[in-house]
Amino acid sequence: MSFKAKLENFWYYHKATVIVVTIVVLAGILLVGELTKQVPSDLKISLVSADSLSDGNINFNKALPGVIADIDDSGDAIITIERLFLSKSLSEDNAEATQQSLEAQLANKGATLFIVDRVNYDRLIKKDAFCPLNELMDLSTYGDRVLYRGDTPIALHLTGSKVLSDMKFLSDDLYALVLFRRPGEENDPVQVAEYDNAVKVITELMKQS
Repeated sequence: MSFKAKLENFWYYHKATVIVVTIVVLAGILLVGELTKQVPSDLKISLVSADSLSDGNINFNKALPGVIADIDDSGDAIITIERLFLSKSLSEDNAEATQQSLEAQLANKGATLFIVDRVNYDRLIKKDAFCPLNELMDLSTYGDRVLYRGDTPIALHLTGSKVLSDMKFLSDDLYALVLFRRPGEENDPVQVAEYDNAVKVITELMKQS
């Protein structure tokens, strides 16, 4: 049988399979492209809560104009937000996937600044994943709003935040934590600038009415 005849015979019997596989492969390529597409960002914030934090759009760019530096010289200083809903019980629908997404953010630095509710603060404070805040900023004026992991100041309680109030947040029982620097990042100008941006945002969030 000639090659052409073999090809025609294969196509006759396996046409449907080839079409399905081709569609799946193309869909996979498109999906990977979307997932790996970089969104310009000068500060990545992860908001982790059990419930909705606002009835409206959470837009830190609008709430904090001119606060952070434009690291990549794009012309705009952009804060990007990742929203994760993770309740106290991990038995609820989608909880396992959300937990894995949170773990991936911690492992792969999906965000620099984490703003979390009490449920998720209690969950995250057990992880050795966050910077001692006294290495990044002066905490002397914040009193009992500084929270510790052992003797290490690891989080700030955002209660009474004017910015959150102006943004119509439903709760101000929220906590700010900053992800650990990776080895060598203290000498990386881009990473240093993003941590500086995180401190600038935290400083604004700590201002009270």
